[in-house]
Parts: sequence; C-alpha cells; structure tokens
Amino acid sequence: MDSNLLIRRNEVATGPRDVVIVGGGIAGCLTGYLLACRGLKVTILETDSVGSHASGFAFGEMGPMEGAGIPGPLLDFSVWSLNRHISLAAELKEDSGVDNQHQVCDRLKLAFDVKTMRQYKDDLKWQQKVEGFQVEWLDSKEVVKVEPRANPDSMGASYLQGAGSVEPYRYTLAAGQAAEKRGVEILLRKATGLLTEGDRCVGVTTETGQIDSGAVVLAMGPWSRLASDWCGMDIPVTPLKGQILRLRHLGEPVRTSIHYDGSYVVTKGDGLTWAGTTEELVGFDENPTNDARDKVMGDLLRMVPSLVDAELVQHTACLRPLTSDGIPIVGKVPGWQNLYLGTGAGRKGILWSTGMCHGLSDLIISGTTDVPGIDALDPARFGGA
Repeated sequence: MDSNLLIRRNEVATGPRDVVIVGGGIAGCLTGYLLACRGLKVTILETDSVGSHASGFAFGEMGPMEGAGIPGPLLDFSVWSLNRHISLAAELKEDSGVDNQHQVCDRLKLAFDVKTMRQYKDDLKWQQKVEGFQVEWLDSKEVVKVEPRANPDSMGASYLQGAGSVEPYRYTLAAGQAAEKRGVEILLRKATGLLTEGDRCVGVTTETGQIDSGAVVLAMGPWSRLASDWCGMDIPVTPLKGQILRLRHLGEPVRTSIHYDGSYVVTKGDGLTWAGTTEELVGFDENPTNDARDKVMGDLLRMVPSLVDAELVQHTACLRPLTSDGIPIVGKVPGWQNLYLGTGAGRKGILWSTGMCHGLSDLIISGTTDVPGIDALDPARFGGA
C-alpha cells in the first residue's frame, strides 16, 4: 500500500470548506474522518505524505498505565482512548478496506534493582483499581513462564494484561482512506499562514493560493511551534526524536512485549522483532545514528540476552511532538473563535489519538465533549493569544 495514493497532488480545493486541517498525521487524518462522519466538508493539507513521519514509524503499542498525567488527569482519558481503538479498528476497516491489525496484548516491565521493583509494586496499588485490566507482580521465575525469552536474571516484573497495539502506518493509512471515502480532500500542499478577520480564522494560505474555511485545525506534530506566529500564541512543542530497530532472529518470537527503562522489545506481525527507543532533543534531525543503535541494542540485550545473534534488518528514526509539560494540546486557541490545536502527544500519540481526535471534533461541532480529561489538554493552560 502506498500512502501517496491518498494525495491529490494537482487538484485545487473545491470551494470553501467547513474545516481545514493542517497536518496529515494520525491526528489530522482521524479528526478529518470523524468530522466528515458528522457531515462536515473537510480538507487536509499535508506537506509530505500521509503517515510519513511519527504516525507511520511509531511502535504502535498502547499502554494506558504510564506516561505524563498518569495516574492523574489523563488516566481516564488513556483508558477511554484505548477502549475506543477496539471499535474504531472495525469502523476504519469497513470504510477503508485497510486492517490496522489492532489486537489486545500483554506487557512486562522488568525490574533489575530494588528501587525500581519497589516503585512498580507501589504503582500496583492504584493500577489494580482500574477496571478492565489485570495487573500483578511476577517474580523472576513467573516472568520466564509468561515470556520464555525474558531475562531470567531480573528481580521480577509488573505484568499488565489488557493493553493494545496497532500497526501505526496501517492505522494512519486506514484513517486517511476512510476520510477520503467520506468526502475529505487530502492535498499535498504546504500551509504558509492563516486568513483572519478579527478574532476569526477564515482560511489558510498555501504556496499556491488560499482555502477558505469555517474553522482551522493545526495538527502539525513536531512542527506545530512553527505556527506560533500565525496565531499569536507560543505553541510549546518540540521534536522528540525516537529510533527503532527491526531485527530477524532464529527461534521463538518475543510474544509478550517486554519493557525496561523506557525501552521495549516484541515480535510483530511482520515477523520481525522491534526494539526501541531513544528520547533525543536534537531539533529536526531525523537521521538514524550509530549511538542510538548501540543504546537500543544494549537495552534489548538487557531484556532478552538470547537475541545477541539477531540480525539488524532496518533502523528508523522519527520525530514525535513533545509539549513542555508532557501533556497533549487539544482545543480552541485562546483569543480565537474557531482556531484549534491538536498536537503534542509525545510517545503516546497512537494511544491518545482516539481521545484527542474525538474531543477535538466534538469541540469544533458543539463546543463540548464527553471524552474524559479533555479539560486538562486545553491550550489555555499556556496563556492567551
């Protein structure tokens, strides 16, 4: 499947739109799809191609029990987002014909020192109260029974049953194609600014002209800060580089995803074992590096020593949008009636995409949403325009 097939390269947007979305990652494509399902006329502008950055190169596993704002304002939001992925996968497949390979999966978080072990056990106190999941502590022998590939020298692991995963590129492609089936235009066009009338945004300027619209959504991922001058608000988003290795090896696959110190490893549907990741603040450099390869391999061998002879097949890097407080930005830009932001999910962009996009589409249409936790994502927390 080629995502470029989604892009209408030479067409001009046909008249005014209800909504123009700047950005063709999962945030832009899924928001466009949800708005179109509710009858709105939508255009998505993408500079490169759909899913060509973090949305297409992410790991795709979705763990709702960790990350910024968890436990706290984003716990219910994360659980809601995970549950919505189940029904959404079927909906997108029906509309697009693309299977995003959603599945329920289990996670092991290994501890190799007493401090980490105590922290994981302490986390169980609130994790075990969350409905819909089974979370428990396993000693080292129990860990190996669950996942024979795991390092038998760990002190044990937190074991979560009921997480989820999708294939990120297929997920983004499905959202984009489903959006098109619902009448959304996806144009290969670089946005250069906003058309405004007082406190209203009435369209977007591009390299080749302008598109009039009733509302505008900025879903520009790690490039969101570049739109700060457009809307008169500092958008505190920076690129967080992450690198992933894909390996081929003999013997049994890694069936249960294993996590350690922010890194992970699991064998995926393509038959390759994926290992990652890094967290690098290096600007807009998307080039894979040897240092990152060595770091990921070191963590991989700590988790699964038996993969020492694995063959490196592919090494990728992508940039994820990270906010200054680690929490996404979703909602109306302060000082504007109809300009919205949807960005900043960091390493949890695939999981949080459902909650972010449903919340955003609700706010655009009715001004309110039932998605829990959206108030905590309000752009107003960073000040007004």
